[in-house]
Amino acid sequence: MKKIFFIVLTIISFHISDAQEAKTAEENITYSTGGIEVKPEYPGGIKAFYEYIASNFNSPTSKNFEGGKIYAQFVIEKDGSVVDIKILKDLGFNTAEETYRVLNGCKKWQPGEQNGRKVRCVYQLPISLKGYVFDVKEVDVAPNYEGGFANLLKNILENFNVPTSKDFKGGKVLISFVVETDGSISEFRIYKDLGFGTGDEAVRILQSTKKWIPAKKNNKNVRCEFGIPIALKGN
Repeated sequence: MKKIFFIVLTIISFHISDAQEAKTAEENITYSTGGIEVKPEYPGGIKAFYEYIASNFNSPTSKNFEGGKIYAQFVIEKDGSVVDIKILKDLGFNTAEETYRVLNGCKKWQPGEQNGRKVRCVYQLPISLKGYVFDVKEVDVAPNYEGGFANLLKNILENFNVPTSKDFKGGKVLISFVVETDGSISEFRIYKDLGFGTGDEAVRILQSTKKWIPAKKNNKNVRCEFGIPIALKGN
């Protein structure tokens, strides 16, 4: 009887052990974002996450840095922490190290969920970085506008909503922007506006213009900062 009792206890213990191991294995499963019911989310959403990266990532300052995309992978734990960071592709210039630093410093995420329970989840992320911005004096060929600057200024003045206030005295709005390698413009800076919303209007009107001819350095299109004055008449 004792042997039979011992065998029964052994079988029960095996069942308990197997159940515990199965439970532990299930708890340690790492899911993909496409295979779970509730995906992990950064506080404020993915836009807030990219804003955090943009504000904290120290982009390379070398003139040889042309920009591109870094691809990173990490695991969001059940407590929302970011672990197991892997850089699948970097751009050199210490961008891998900087990606590790920024991801390690982010806030905890809202973890993913499956069957009503928080689970570990692997997450892949592309990080876009822009290349070095040249001063117009550094490039071989300066940016140009399709149709020429005379047509550009004519277009601006014809479409600019000049302030109607009698107090508006006129003057020059000084604005700079970056001409990208594809001819689009970005990163507007108002060095001088005239009040009455003239700075915002200068940005609006430039955003509505067609693409530029990008600057060139060593026969390659490069990002280049460019500035123009917009002369407005007073009332």
